[in-house]
Amino acid sequence: MILIFYLSSRPAGEPFRRFPIIAKLKLVHIIEYGILYFLFWKAITKTTTYNKVEAFILALSLTVFYGLTDEFHQVFVIGRSATLVDVVADAVGGALVGLFSRHYYITD
Repeated sequence: MILIFYLSSRPAGEPFRRFPIIAKLKLVHIIEYGILYFLFWKAITKTTTYNKVEAFILALSLTVFYGLTDEFHQVFVIGRSATLVDVVADAVGGALVGLFSRHYYITD
């Protein structure tokens, strides 16, 4: 979360100008929030007794909530803006990892 906060505190980097498809597809959002989801999910499954669905919903909710707060933070950063599209990309990243992890990492 600190890394995401730090990166969103800076203007959009050179790779996005050089490779606009990365920015257009929101690949960075999908990857970084997929990782964040996995870390939330891992912490939840290791420290609580939530079942698969509850852990998935909580981890995804926390991921999307952090995405919302990050977009709010970007309103105050020169050269950045907040968009709902970014939050959707964050949610997609978390959901993709969540769906993968539900099938391959969780055992009951």
